Amino acid sequence: MSMFLESKKKGDRFFYIPSFLLGVLSVALLFGVMYSIMSATTTLQMRSQGELTNKIKLIEPVNAAEIYPEFICGCCGRPLDPVNPCCGDMKQKINYIDQQIEAGLSKDEIMIAAVKEFGLASLAKEGTEQEIKNILIDQAPVDAPKIIFEQTSYDFGQVSQADGIVFTYFPIKNKGESNLVIDKLSTSCGCTLASIVYQGEEGPTFTMPGHGKENPANWSVAIAPGDEAQLKIYYDPNTHGEQKEDVLPVTRTISIFSNDPVEFEKQVRIDLNQTP
Repeated sequence: MSMFLESKKKGDRFFYIPSFLLGVLSVALLFGVMYSIMSATTTLQMRSQGELTNKIKLIEPVNAAEIYPEFICGCCGRPLDPVNPCCGDMKQKINYIDQQIEAGLSKDEIMIAAVKEFGLASLAKEGTEQEIKNILIDQAPVDAPKIIFEQTSYDFGQVSQADGIVFTYFPIKNKGESNLVIDKLSTSCGCTLASIVYQGEEGPTFTMPGHGKENPANWSVAIAPGDEAQLKIYYDPNTHGEQKEDVLPVTRTISIFSNDPVEFEKQVRIDLNQTP
């Protein structure tokens, strides 16, 4: 009997020892797998962070000095000069560009935003206009509004200072598939005012920005697809004081800004010969 018990105890020891070793090996294997997974995850995270850091390094901040020479003042035609701005128009352009840079926009985004804000005539270099339009054509939706001017110039003939203000109309058509929203007008001189007449109602008048009269803000008019409005233009021959010349040839341009994604700015022109 004692020999049987002794033998059983030895057998138990032989049975428990392999089981214990198997358990240790299982735990070690489990920890090894977990460590491998954690190491791989950490490596991927570090690699992703490194790639992100490299991408961030490639995004260079836009320097205002790169943007200013791309635009000119509306009154003197000089490139924007933040040190010696010549007038309110130049200051307005400089401030707007600075705001876009602070907002973190890319150079192309700033160029497009500034052109939409100030018009194509504000560009300093030939060829830039078409480059911007090509980008906008690629981005334009198929159901976009489309602004059409069948007449883009008008000759008043002879205009006398003694007779005072004269005016004319240019028809505007929306040949797109969504509402054409006009939200801003501007003129090339303070002697010229412009407004939009739609469905018998005339909106506020706009003139050359940055030269005395403040243009309206937060205004817009929506012209339905297939519908028509009118651009009304006023010319005041007495704006610049008494005329010395017998005949003064005058040409003025008027810009119309809308949500047409390609022709976001359209221009018309008036001509006249001014007399005292």
